Amino acid sequence: MSSHTVVSINSINWARIMVQASYYFWAALQLQPSADSNVSFVVPTGAFGNAMGGYLAKRMGLHIGCIVCATNANDVVHRAISTGQIAAGINVETVSPAMDIQARAQE
Repeated sequence: MSSHTVVSINSINWARIMVQASYYFWAALQLQPSADSNVSFVVPTGAFGNAMGGYLAKRMGLHIGCIVCATNANDVVHRAISTGQIAAGINVETVSPAMDIQARAQE
């Protein structure tokens, strides 16, 4: 594994993602009587597990319009998607600790 520079990020556990998917079903069902179309969600994302739960719920048939992933100065997921690389960064303390995540590859 070390020759491939593999890293693990939070929420990689499928059981946890399945539980997070259930939150989307619960929320959508709460809005169902008043929602006249698909429900969209804005998700604070640190390591992307919560948004993955929403994506899974959508793939399971839940009528989700879109999932917007919010980030802050600690934007490791945004940088990884934009550049294709996970690069170590300086962790900036903010008022949203769930998003204060930086990934560091094993050296």
